[in-house]
Amino acid sequence: MTETNILLHWAYVAVMAASAIAILSMARNPKGVPQYKYLIHAFVVIWSGLVYSAIAFGQGTVEVGGETVYFARYLDWVISTPLLLLSLVLTGKYTLKLEGSITAGLLGSQVIMILTGLVADLSPSANRWFWYIAGCVALLVVFRLMWRELYAKAKIQGPELTAAYKASAVFLSVQWLLYPLAWALGTPGLGVFDPLLTSVLFIVLPIVSKAGFAFYNLSKLRALPDYLHRAASDPRKATEVERNPPLTATPV
Repeated sequence: MTETNILLHWAYVAVMAASAIAILSMARNPKGVPQYKYLIHAFVVIWSGLVYSAIAFGQGTVEVGGETVYFARYLDWVISTPLLLLSLVLTGKYTLKLEGSITAGLLGSQVIMILTGLVADLSPSANRWFWYIAGCVALLVVFRLMWRELYAKAKIQGPELTAAYKASAVFLSVQWLLYPLAWALGTPGLGVFDPLLTSVLFIVLPIVSKAGFAFYNLSKLRALPDYLHRAASDPRKATEVERNPPLTATPV
């Protein structure tokens, strides 16, 4: 790797370390948000920072067809992206019990997407687009579960929770659409972007989708009304009226 590339990865590590400290500091005053939400996001940025440290040390890469493949990125993503999805699931079902089918479908499809991306990166040019398309299909399954099944669960918990889930899901969806686009246009795909720009994209995108999503998602949850926080801490305390408070007339 070039010196610039190494410095970029160390900068990423510094951002992840600072984000972990900030998230754990927020957890000291959770404002009703369950502690496990903070821990999930803290683990994501800590793990990602450790993996990118390996890349900065010159580990986690392999030469395939004269190109450098950063397989360590996939070690990051195969752990961190399912955890980000788990955080989204816990947002969408904030006051409800988890259902194994939705969660398993989301996490399983996400893992398939990441692993097919790894195989695509390691494959000869003639084969990599098959694996790329397979990963995109898995991503479509993730989006379907996010925007159909999970969104329906969020909507039955009231407008405040629905808005928080929708905003978080939009944030994550946009980021995850940019990843395959960066891959396709970067050095693994068509080569429209040079190696340095490709590296920059895979530094910036994870910062936004991991640290950025953590702060955005937590800020939305911290702004929820108290009755939702009480229900999240113990769903038995939340009545149907609390979960679906009646609409009141707005004074003219």
